[in-house]
Amino acid sequence: MMNRKIRKVAVLGSGVMGSAIACHFANIGCSVLLLDMVPRELNAKEEKKGLTLEDKVVRNRLVNGFLTASLKSKPSPIYKKSFADRIETGNFDDDFEKINTCDWVIEVVVERLDIKKIIFDKVDKYRKPGTLVSSNTSGIPIHMMLEGRSDDF
Repeated sequence: MMNRKIRKVAVLGSGVMGSAIACHFANIGCSVLLLDMVPRELNAKEEKKGLTLEDKVVRNRLVNGFLTASLKSKPSPIYKKSFADRIETGNFDDDFEKINTCDWVIEVVVERLDIKKIIFDKVDKYRKPGTLVSSNTSGIPIHMMLEGRSDDF
């Protein structure tokens, strides 16, 4: 039997489920990389500030917004506010390669096979060998998500 240490977890998708999952891993002492999409357009506040789609604050707006909403929810999924410091946020375009530092990658994106396959293509490209990979899917058969994956995946 292999003894495995999980120190860092990547959570791909930061909506209600993804943010809560990230918080629960932070609660037990894991470092977490929480990633989501880059927004396609500026919102009114960003336009007023003169920001562009290239500004990091804009590029991470979705992930940071979802995490903030999760932390403020009642009850909050984070046990102590300071535990949230264990969660690093980023986006799929700029930060995906950082999953190569993670021991476990959890996919929590929308329930669409085509989108999950795009995410798993990137996971297969950037993860380190032996990394645990799982999905939070509720209805898509695992064998369908595994089509075209490497043997180690």
